[in-house]
Amino acid sequence: MSGQQPIDPPELARCLTESGYTPPTRALEALVNALVGLPEASAVLLERALARAGAPALSAARQVLAVRDPAEHPRLIGLFARLAGEVSEPGLYATLLAGLDEPLAQSRKLAARGLRKLGDGRAEQRLLEALESSSGPERKGIIDALGAVGGAQSAERLAALQTDDADLARRRERARAQIERRVARTERGELALDTPLGQPWRVALSCRSGLAPLLAEELRARVPSIRSAERVDIQHAGSLRELLEARIAIDVGLVVPLTKRPNGLTPAEHIADALAQPACIAALARWTDGIPRFRVSWTSGGHQRGLTWGLAGALRARTTAVVNDSRDARWTLRAPPDAQGELVLVPRIAPDPRFAYRVADVPAASHPTIAAALARAAGVQADEIVWDPFVGSGLELIERARLGPVRELWGTDVDERALAAAEQNLAAAGIVGARLERVNALAFAAASPSLIISNPPMGRRVARDGSVGELLEAFARRAAEILRPSGRLVWLSPLANRTERAARGAGLQVEAGPEVDLGGFAARVQICRRPS
Repeated sequence: MSGQQPIDPPELARCLTESGYTPPTRALEALVNALVGLPEASAVLLERALARAGAPALSAARQVLAVRDPAEHPRLIGLFARLAGEVSEPGLYATLLAGLDEPLAQSRKLAARGLRKLGDGRAEQRLLEALESSSGPERKGIIDALGAVGGAQSAERLAALQTDDADLARRRERARAQIERRVARTERGELALDTPLGQPWRVALSCRSGLAPLLAEELRARVPSIRSAERVDIQHAGSLRELLEARIAIDVGLVVPLTKRPNGLTPAEHIADALAQPACIAALARWTDGIPRFRVSWTSGGHQRGLTWGLAGALRARTTAVVNDSRDARWTLRAPPDAQGELVLVPRIAPDPRFAYRVADVPAASHPTIAAALARAAGVQADEIVWDPFVGSGLELIERARLGPVRELWGTDVDERALAAAEQNLAAAGIVGARLERVNALAFAAASPSLIISNPPMGRRVARDGSVGELLEAFARRAAEILRPSGRLVWLSPLANRTERAARGAGLQVEAGPEVDLGGFAARVQICRRPS
């Protein structure tokens, strides 16, 4: 040792007893000197207080480091490592780099930890040199640092590193995965919307729960199969853009069946085997420009971080053509944690070109896929006059106009903001001539519509005074008065029994459509027809 003894300044007691205390700059050098000689538990508290002082604490630590014996350096270098990446201090990189030459393994380990937190790629070569002479916990810290800052050279060196230490092997594989992800990010892997798959593939199209029959109707030319209330499957060999014709679908996904898992194979390895199949790689490559990267969404059990890391390592051992990397990933893998059933690879299409017209929104407005479903349920009549009495942002009018010709489009609302949003969206959709008026739906008296289509107030975000039931019943009666013969009212009713009774009482014929999940509550598609 240098012979210099720790100095206990008056501020030391406050650092050890007062949570959140930040020592003054004048006391920092004395406190750093005290850090060296304290018992471990007290040293943790003091380091925490010094870290709150930021860059001035590092300047003081550098002065103390210069005069202290190397045997006393670990705690000083630990302070530098703690603040690496948190403060901008000009000499921090050089100090940590020099720490790799310290005589004590603990000092070298902490220096590597700090370099990992800094994330400065300049450190790669020095870390590789340190790896050659390292062992034990020090080597693990260096490997972690290489995972954060290394490139192709580090990946090659780590791949050749042999070890019987299970924890070190795990760190090695994690570091390799980090490096390979970073290298792969140079190719963004954007979706290729217009490239056909080239061979038939089972594709799952998901929708709001309850809308699968309407989605199947929309896909009838592709021979759909309804798998559940919220999923329809087809066989598809074409492009991703062709599937965007399905306006009711929330997303689409490539289905990869999972065979029975062989004995001795972990779930992560079994999933990796399925993803590494040549056919799966080829399909992803057809729909991706660059390296396909995906994030994992486990279908049960939460984040499953250990399983995610296991999948990344198992997949990397089998192929580099597909990468498990959540950053800027254009694909989501929906996977069962037990590796039973199937995988679904979902392209993350954002922004969605189907609904590019949606440039303005208002609270409680429809989701475009729901508006498309209502339009599909309504169908098309000749010489159509369409009215949305609760127009919101205008999506029902737009989706109906896209489905087939109309003679007139009307939209009414009592909210000026809604009318302004509807006007903007109609213009963005290229629809001209629609007439928007601020008027109560019960007082509207335009030409007799052939179709009233709407996603009316549900009483959750608007009409919270409990009057929504009376409003919807009154409107069902109003629709019976204003609809032309053979005209129909197509809407979502959150109070289906009440509105059905009101509509039938007013002389309308009522067809109960599917009950739709609207996120926390349900509403039923109702088709109410006026007899001819």
